Amino acid sequence: MTHPEIYHGIRTLLKDKLRVDRNSQSDTANFFDDFGLVQWELNLLLYNVEDHFNIRLKTGLEDELDTINQLVALIYKEKSKELEVAA
Repeated sequence: MTHPEIYHGIRTLLKDKLRVDRNSQSDTANFFDDFGLVQWELNLLLYNVEDHFNIRLKTGLEDELDTINQLVALIYKEKSKELEVAA
């Protein structure tokens, strides 16, 4: 899975699950400043990310993430681990 695929998946979740329709196309977009999310909405996004990408994220991650780019990198790392285990 590539970074652009993951980014697109996150944007789709933001639009479909959280009804965020702001057009910040930057991968450095901030969840709070650019998308107007509050803490519980980011937590809901992370829940949907786990479901959508079929991964398990660590607890308390909503306190560490600020940007889409950070989340993309984290998902990419988790998906890469899956591929290494499968090989």
